[in-house]
Amino acid sequence: MGTICSSSQQHHQYSQDLIASVELFAERAATAIDNYRLYQQQQQFNELLEAEMIKRTIELRAAQAKLIEQERLAAIGEFAAMIVHEICNPLTTVQLGLNHFSKLDLPASAQARLSLATNEAGRLANLLDEILLYSKPQVLQLAEIEINTFVQALLMLLQSMPQAQERRIVFVPWDSPIYILGDAAKLKQVFIHLIRNACEAVDPGSTILWTMSLLPEQLCLSIQNGGDPIALDSLPKLTQPFYSTKAEGTGLGLAIVKRIVEAHLGSLSITSSEPEGTIVQVQLPLQHQSYQTLVNQEAE
Repeated sequence: MGTICSSSQQHHQYSQDLIASVELFAERAATAIDNYRLYQQQQQFNELLEAEMIKRTIELRAAQAKLIEQERLAAIGEFAAMIVHEICNPLTTVQLGLNHFSKLDLPASAQARLSLATNEAGRLANLLDEILLYSKPQVLQLAEIEINTFVQALLMLLQSMPQAQERRIVFVPWDSPIYILGDAAKLKQVFIHLIRNACEAVDPGSTILWTMSLLPEQLCLSIQNGGDPIALDSLPKLTQPFYSTKAEGTGLGLAIVKRIVEAHLGSLSITSSEPEGTIVQVQLPLQHQSYQTLVNQEAE
């Protein structure tokens, strides 16, 4: 533990009783110090144990919430499949009838009513398709994807969308190949929906900026539009099923996008402010080999 020293300016002889008393004091002092150290170690252990318990509790709650969500989605899937099946058959009959009437020479007022009915039937069919798509489990057909090539090929399709007319979609590619492991068809669905939303949020002549950035073992793809900012209280709800800020929106588009991204072990985030507009970020895991190559290139 240490040493106890005693000194005197004059010659002094210590008796055996005094030495025994000092030795006893030293032993008691050492015991007290040792006990205090043990108490400190116990306190540190208790704090670590408490922190670990909190961490495990949070993880357990997250796992329980995920399990409940999976069970809920499974139940929704079964129910949706049954309802959609029951609705699709009569809806198909209705659409066939409307198509037949569209070939007839009808008065203008009847044509207007027919057009409205046809559009509403089509919107209902789209809603049923999205309900089925959301309720189904995301089964991925994974393959290696080079993001620059993937986006460049997708841009041709995006520019031809009606919503993209008179808007510029500017993609800034990475200066070297970047590879991820993903389902090309489902990721195409993700970015078509995000770009369409961005185009609908801005006026003709505006620019949609699509950029990439590198995070630790993650690729971040950002889609930015300069439209009016989204209300802060609406941002957390945008990916919830059946929540939409659009008058004719189904509220399933971003919910489906989020499920696809999370199935790729990625994440989706949305921010919106007055100076920057709305920025949607999709983070996807990089292939390990691709990540190491990019890190080495930056180091050089």
